[in-house]
Amino acid sequence: MASACSRQDGRAGSRCGPRTWLAGLCLLLCAPFAHALDPQRQIAQFHHTAWTVKQGAPGQVTALAQTTDGYLWLATQVGLFRFDGVQFERYAPDDGQAFPATSISTLYATADGGLWIGFRYGAVSFLQANRLTHYGEAQGLPTSTVFRFAQGADGRLWAATFSGLVYLHEGRWYRVDRDWRVPGTQARTVFTDRDGTLWVATDAGIARLRKGAQVFETLDIAVGRISQIAQAPDGGLWIAENEGGVRQLPLERAVTTHSLPTPSAGLLFDRDGTLWATTMGEGVHRLAQPLRPVATSDDAAFERFRQDDGLSADYLLPVLEDREGTVWVGSSRGLDRFRHTNVVPATLPDGAQDFALVTDADGTLLVGSRNRPLLERDGAHWREADLPPPLTAAHRDRDGTVWLGGPGGLWRWRDGRATPVTPLPVSGYSGVQAIAHDADGVLWVSLNTPGIHRLADGRWQQVRGRTGLPPGSSPLVLLSAADGALWMGYARGQIAVMRGEAVQAIGAAQGLRVGNVTALVEGRDGIWIGGERGLARYADGRLHALRPLPDSPFRGISGIIETRAGDLWLNGAQGVLHIKATDVPRLFDARADAPAYERFDFLDGLPGVPAQFRPIPTATEGRDGKLWFATTSGVVSIDPVAIRRNPLPPPVTVLSLTVDDHLHRVQGGAMQLPPGTRNLQIAYTALSLSIPERVRFRYRLVGYDEGWQDAGTRRTAFYNDPGPGRYVFQVIAANDDGVWNSVGASLPIVIAPRYYQTPWFVVLCVVAGVSLLWIAYLLRLRHLSAQIRERLQERHRERERIARELHDTLLQSVQGLILRFHAVAESLGRDAPTHAAMERVLQRADDVMGEARGRVLDLRAHPPGELPDMLAALGEELVPDYAIDFRMIVDGTPRTLDPLVCDEVYRIAREAVLNAFQHAHAAHVVVELAYDTDGLAVRVRDDGVGLPREVLQAGGRSGHWGLSGMRERAERIGATLELQSKGGKGTDVVLRVPAEVAYRGKPPSVRWWRRLLRRRREAR
Repeated sequence: MASACSRQDGRAGSRCGPRTWLAGLCLLLCAPFAHALDPQRQIAQFHHTAWTVKQGAPGQVTALAQTTDGYLWLATQVGLFRFDGVQFERYAPDDGQAFPATSISTLYATADGGLWIGFRYGAVSFLQANRLTHYGEAQGLPTSTVFRFAQGADGRLWAATFSGLVYLHEGRWYRVDRDWRVPGTQARTVFTDRDGTLWVATDAGIARLRKGAQVFETLDIAVGRISQIAQAPDGGLWIAENEGGVRQLPLERAVTTHSLPTPSAGLLFDRDGTLWATTMGEGVHRLAQPLRPVATSDDAAFERFRQDDGLSADYLLPVLEDREGTVWVGSSRGLDRFRHTNVVPATLPDGAQDFALVTDADGTLLVGSRNRPLLERDGAHWREADLPPPLTAAHRDRDGTVWLGGPGGLWRWRDGRATPVTPLPVSGYSGVQAIAHDADGVLWVSLNTPGIHRLADGRWQQVRGRTGLPPGSSPLVLLSAADGALWMGYARGQIAVMRGEAVQAIGAAQGLRVGNVTALVEGRDGIWIGGERGLARYADGRLHALRPLPDSPFRGISGIIETRAGDLWLNGAQGVLHIKATDVPRLFDARADAPAYERFDFLDGLPGVPAQFRPIPTATEGRDGKLWFATTSGVVSIDPVAIRRNPLPPPVTVLSLTVDDHLHRVQGGAMQLPPGTRNLQIAYTALSLSIPERVRFRYRLVGYDEGWQDAGTRRTAFYNDPGPGRYVFQVIAANDDGVWNSVGASLPIVIAPRYYQTPWFVVLCVVAGVSLLWIAYLLRLRHLSAQIRERLQERHRERERIARELHDTLLQSVQGLILRFHAVAESLGRDAPTHAAMERVLQRADDVMGEARGRVLDLRAHPPGELPDMLAALGEELVPDYAIDFRMIVDGTPRTLDPLVCDEVYRIAREAVLNAFQHAHAAHVVVELAYDTDGLAVRVRDDGVGLPREVLQAGGRSGHWGLSGMRERAERIGATLELQSKGGKGTDVVLRVPAEVAYRGKPPSVRWWRRLLRRRREAR
């Protein structure tokens, strides 16, 4: 069977050329394994896949190599390609590193990851870490074709060229001179064996340079034109001759091993010791035991595989075994792959179909079919028994007797012979769907007439009319259980269990949802039930069903095997599934993860799918432990103890990064992406060439994904608008056997931000926002200051108006009254009894008039003096009456205050000073004035008894208005008043007036941060 075709397009990787290169190498056509069942055309235990070039396109695979990163490199007439198992990628060197030629003659991979490339007509290039180093005539290389490379035991690189043998030393090539004693003038091939001996084949013979020697030793052996030398597992050397074929060199003694007289171009001993030889026109030849001695040359022992058997062409050149054991062959039209498979096809006769499988008591496999006689497997061969087709049902009872059925009747098979039992109980053509033989010796047969019949004492009886049996239908499968019950599986998800005359029905009501029941097998812990939709088990009177999964592989199960070790094998629509004994209990555990299983399908060479109707079951176990499975196209076997698994974790590589439809090469280091990047498409691959279609991937974008994303077999990751930032793309992979490369590959990605996504832009926005808020705050302060000033001006005007009114009305009227009183007093005479009283009243009236004039003057004019002088005078006035120490402290340069503000400030401070002198019982009173650029601060503090907490909280004593008046005056001028007092520790009164309100004229500027710092300091 051929694997799925590989895609090839210009976006496969970082170095893909234009689509026109498809004409040069690959239209990936899957060549069918059409003759795999023909024993003359079979390559046993190997599965073949072919990729061919487009018909009529030039180019052939001339050389193969695999580098340590896992890539398979192909040299063709149109250039160099690399292959990851799924996609071909044409290698195009970077600018300025173009290859010196296009026709490549040989490839050689080094242990340090490099690749030597030899060209026709004299040139060599070395590729490592995506850098090329070229060698030509200027570096001592002859201008002739390079045939092959080899590295000596001392690390020296040798090359066989048409002009002779050359070697590389300190960056320069040197021809071997006569002192080396190399025969001939043309070196055809060069090879280093396991002992470090260097072998060279020339036009004049074959010679060797032993490890540590300085002179070649020519062997006296007649050879033709040798194209390749290979070493067998026993150390013997084999040669491929262009004219003479493949044979072993008789070095120390004569050999009598197999040889191939067909001219050969390529030679390989794989890790199993199998000999592979390619020919130029006769396909590929394989010899499983090349070291088996024979008397004469026996080329018939070679297995042949040609274009008629699925090869891309018969003209073959290079052959290579990769790190996983897969054998690759390059042809004139493409590339062929041979890999080990655990699914071994049975070589049944051509045309056989619809297989009924059963093993007899001796473990011999019997295969019945629709159109071939019964086949009996005798060792590795098949023998036709005298039992004509069609055979549609087979069953082995507990005694080891095999029962076979078909339209022609029933037969008993025992001791290698088939004995007729009886014709069917119905007339005409009728297919036998299932057979069962119970412990009582009753033979049960399900026919498609429909009906179920029992044969006891030589008489047939049809079972019908029993409650629990689905009417009008026949069982698809039958099972005679160890407890004597007969299990019958029907279509549409129904089971009937018959014990004696009683029938128990099991269906959807009991949780059975497997669809058509196509398999019934008794296991160690119950009855296994397989169907078109799933798997179930009946144990301890309960039905346990496998929970449905999207695209579940547990579908179409028509064959079930529970091995002696407890492993479960299922032949289903998606291949053969293997569940280990340790994982079987988890199948029906709802708390467990999805069941673990191993699958064998068309990628392993499984032909077709198992039958879903007749003949079933489609699986059986031989006595030797081999498992046999039937499909619509053949019969295969799997040996559980001989399954070969791939232990190598696949190397993982990130290929390319497509950003908004622009492809970027991944060349190491972080990928710097432009601002506005929205769509990312990251291509990656894993170098597992055995079954690359089964390689699974997980990836994540660190900084974006919260966890690993399960990509399945998809080799591309997609991200939409991840945003600016630094990311790391990580990808890991598992090979076809689930071995994970947990290190994987990573690619740093840096997406540049737009200007509005940068940190400095955010900082600027924050600064601008804060600045706007600060400006708004300042504007608000200015507005409030303007309002306060406006109110003060209104008060000024009002005071002036009141002063004018008092002066022009009240004072003038009072002055007139006084004058009248003076006139009356004068008219009474000084000797009048009331004159003295009148004089005293007039004196008092003069005093009131003077006081009134003073108040009017206060309304119109400034306070008498500056604020510091006024407060100092207040203290000096109070000190004589109280034994209190009074101090006045002025900080800053005194400035002219607004008259009304000065008056209000003075009255607030005066109230505070009077309270300290009269009620605090203090020893010290301190008044501090601070003229600052951002305002005026007045602080009155004493060390007296302080104010009770309830007085502070209430804003003053009941019936007293001193504190309330102070707060009202402060509020009128836009100032803040703070009172702090603790019992026994004095009182502290602080009044703060903004500069815009307190000072006349424009206040000096002050930096906003200084204001903030000062306010924070004052707050502390």
